[in-house]
Amino acid sequence: MNFKKIDIKDLACYIYATLKTAGIDAVLVGGACVSIYSQNRYQSLDLDFVTYEEMRPIETVLKPLGFQRRGRCFSHEECPYLLDFVNPPISVGGESIKDFKTLKTSYGSLQLLTPTDSVKDRLAAFFHWNDRQAFEQALLVAKDHKIKVNNLKRWAREEGHSDRLNQFLKSLNSPA
Repeated sequence: MNFKKIDIKDLACYIYATLKTAGIDAVLVGGACVSIYSQNRYQSLDLDFVTYEEMRPIETVLKPLGFQRRGRCFSHEECPYLLDFVNPPISVGGESIKDFKTLKTSYGSLQLLTPTDSVKDRLAAFFHWNDRQAFEQALLVAKDHKIKVNNLKRWAREEGHSDRLNQFLKSLNSPA
């Protein structure tokens, strides 16, 4: 495996498939989903996986690949990406996520947030911390993928941010 030249989508699939072969379930969340959904127009340098597994079995699987553990993260001297294993549950704002998209490449398959949930994930940072970069990342995903707008509206209403969602939808629907 050439970790120097691998792209984020192939690395995510490879790591997911390697973990899955060892019986470890994980789901990719966060900025790496944006990278994948935006064809790298946004480039994340870390892959956030949510898993219920303890860190020691994960370390046992990743160490033979050359990844070294530092807390909950794993790095490889030849790989530009950091692997981060975040605590469950998988949620965006106050909403628990149970449905995921499966992506397949020659490196294996991958479970990750759906495009709609990836948009929610980014919008949560915008809603709660006024993160404009996250707002732009949500736009990148939403412009390239079919998003369940009614699902977004319900979620934003429950989060108490319908007004901020309307700002997003206005930007999404305006000519580029």
